Amino acid sequence: MKKEKYFVCNDCGFESQKWFAKCPSCNSIGSAVEFAADIDSIHSEDISASEIKRLDDNVKVPERIVINNNEINSFMNGGLVKGAVYILSGEPGIGKSTFVSQLIDMISKSTLYISGEESSDQVLRRFKRMNIKNKNIGFVFETNVEKIINILEKEKNNFDIVVIDSVQTLRSGDSDSLPGSVLQVRESSRKLTEYVKENNISLIMIGHVNKEGAIAGPKILEHMVDCVLQLELEKSSGLRLLRVTKNRYGSTDEVVLFEMTQTGLNIIEDISKYFISEYSNEPGNVICIIKEGNKLFPIEIQALVSNPVYGSPRRVTSGIPIDRLNMITAVLSKKLKLPVENKDIFINSSGGIKFNDSSADLAIAFSVISSLLDIKTEKPAVCFGEVGLDGNIRNINLLEKRIDFSKRLGFELIISPDSSGKFDVYRANNIRDLLRLFEGE
Repeated sequence: MKKEKYFVCNDCGFESQKWFAKCPSCNSIGSAVEFAADIDSIHSEDISASEIKRLDDNVKVPERIVINNNEINSFMNGGLVKGAVYILSGEPGIGKSTFVSQLIDMISKSTLYISGEESSDQVLRRFKRMNIKNKNIGFVFETNVEKIINILEKEKNNFDIVVIDSVQTLRSGDSDSLPGSVLQVRESSRKLTEYVKENNISLIMIGHVNKEGAIAGPKILEHMVDCVLQLELEKSSGLRLLRVTKNRYGSTDEVVLFEMTQTGLNIIEDISKYFISEYSNEPGNVICIIKEGNKLFPIEIQALVSNPVYGSPRRVTSGIPIDRLNMITAVLSKKLKLPVENKDIFINSSGGIKFNDSSADLAIAFSVISSLLDIKTEKPAVCFGEVGLDGNIRNINLLEKRIDFSKRLGFELIISPDSSGKFDVYRANNIRDLLRLFEGE
């Protein structure tokens, strides 16, 4: 059997036919790992012509496994696709294993749960603590991918779903590198992906993230799977936000919000009331309607503007991008001549939830002006709009839906960009209109 040797960087996945002391891609020292490819098996593959498909050919609709939870089933675009590969990523301790345990409990199909991180006692205790009732779950505690495939082959047609917890613990006998390395993650996930697709089994892999928040391992891992799910932690509130960053079988506009409890993750179904339940009409407080995925929900933005304590002014944010605040304060200083450049500004969103929706610009400006002048509006206010560098308020998408949503929440004072004038709201064409609003109170 003829094998061709090449070297792979254990940190970034860079490949070279020659050994290297320092990786040319990531500059890591001593990260080269030798890997041997079976040339004979490559050349012996069947090279007969593949079948050509036409646009007018019948296209098979993917078969889905329905999830017995309306919110999660809608989030997954109608359920898990049979033969599809999913990867769930998130920080350590965020609740990845907890979510997957609850997910397979919502599915009546038989599932094989393969754990490489926890002992059998730990896994079974977690399932009992969460009161998992699905009796069609089998457990295997193994990390060798060849052994896992042999188990699946012996139990052929007995399992519809396979869970790998986690992909970073897998190892293949074809590589001498350590489990969790770029090479091991790539080869192990490739072998499993090929097997489950050939046998029409749904595969859910749990993956860790690196310090930058990306999925640990080679980038090819994200290209290899059909759907990438990301579980994010809002540190100040403890909430979990589940979003789709890639989906070959549906949209990536869905999000689900969870609250961690002793018995698992509870879905927050009434988002509209959760974030504004403690709102009070005080200087610096305002409600904004933001878009996350395909959902609109209200959040409270609070600002505190005060004289600097340590000499130089500070900008502290929680949930709101610091660059967005710096841009808005610069506009307020330049266009309205407000003395905000020499003030401490503290601003946060309710629950510390992170967002990057430019429609919150007007709400940020509103809260800063309100706190600076120590003035509140007579009625609780909700506002949304994008602030331009010229001080003009720009239109935003879903404007009419946001206004309708605000009215359903009971807000009478709605501040928004000027559009058709169809709604009875306070229209702000320019950032000066905000100042006139407070001056008229």
